[in-house]
Amino acid sequence: TLRCDHPDIEAFIDAKRDPRRFRNFNLSVLAPDAFMAALEADADWPLVFEGRQVRTVRASELWRRLMQATYDAAEPGVIFIDQVNARNNLDYCETITASNPCGEQMLPPYGACLLGSINLARLVTSPFQPGAELDEGGLSELAHTAVRMLDNVIDLSRYPLKAQEKEAKTKRRIGLGVTGLADALVFCGVPYGSDAAAALTGRWL
Repeated sequence: TLRCDHPDIEAFIDAKRDPRRFRNFNLSVLAPDAFMAALEADADWPLVFEGRQVRTVRASELWRRLMQATYDAAEPGVIFIDQVNARNNLDYCETITASNPCGEQMLPPYGACLLGSINLARLVTSPFQPGAELDEGGLSELAHTAVRMLDNVIDLSRYPLKAQEKEAKTKRRIGLGVTGLADALVFCGVPYGSDAAAALTGRWL
């Protein structure tokens, strides 16, 4: 990640246009509230290093460049960093500075990402048949088991750095998601994207 007030921000935004650079990295630009306000006001935006303003750019031009790069190269992402920190329930003891590569989990320095998924399609009884439904009791039980398993993984893992181990074990971040949602809906005879699908997805989750 790089804050959008860093003097190298344009080079960072354009870095993934060269397919030979950062091939195994996901990049994100940190956009603070002040930048979004400058964008809305069509104002200039200062680029600062070590407390010294190096130059200014038009906020709208920087945003256009960022959006074009995201469209062209699917990178970098954007993290609205002040909003993330304002909503962090651990803000009393940490400052979020990044996310995991796919953006599911916001992370402080040395934070670790531990994710799991439940395959909803596997929980549908009698797919494509009249009365096909997702076993919601089974989903609930599986969610409890998965959370317990992920928490155990925190204690069983080996961490490259002591700071990572301390961060993981003291805050115990986990993320449990789902996969197979579209298949599960189709198996139940519910068109993906329909109002019924949204309601059913809300109930399952």
